Amino acid sequence: MNTFKKKMKEKIKIYSNDQYLDGYIKNEFITDDGDADIFLRLHNKNELFDERTVGDQKELLNSVYEYIEQKTSVLSSSVKIHLHFVGISLTSREQGIARHILKEHYAIELYKIQKEYSKYRNKIIGLIIIGFLCLIAYLLLYLNTDFNFFLEVFGFLFSFSLWEAFDCYLYTFSDIKETRIAITQNLLMDVDFHENNMHNNKP
Repeated sequence: MNTFKKKMKEKIKIYSNDQYLDGYIKNEFITDDGDADIFLRLHNKNELFDERTVGDQKELLNSVYEYIEQKTSVLSSSVKIHLHFVGISLTSREQGIARHILKEHYAIELYKIQKEYSKYRNKIIGLIIIGFLCLIAYLLLYLNTDFNFFLEVFGFLFSFSLWEAFDCYLYTFSDIKETRIAITQNLLMDVDFHENNMHNNKP
């Protein structure tokens, strides 16, 4: 048991080290120019397009988005991404449709997360304003009156509002900001198609 625990601690130390992740990312994704290559190997069009969707409502399979987001989740937000679909033959029109669907998907995701971003940003600003107004009211009452019920109320509202603002920023707004950046990074990625296996790739 002691030997097993020792091995566990050694592995945790190795794989929780930033140098390990940096090395993995460099070997797995990063090109000589500092961009990131992501390769998705497909065997037929059915692995790309969702057959249940048609016309203007045509969509890619969810597994495509899941693969992209799994890979891009470890990359720095400053890295330019190049997505390569490998192994299937698509006409120029089909390639254009696939690129458009990807852009449209992440544009819609960005629109939705931006709405959340604005909502929580306004909430935090509102709570801070309420908190400081309550603080002013508390100080005025404290300096001009003896202890009363409203003094307690404004003191509570001041501390509650600022704490809620801090809690919202720390646990919700920060996550939304990171998600917004990640979606924007995926929206800006370049997309290429390669019928044959690429030389010197890392799929």
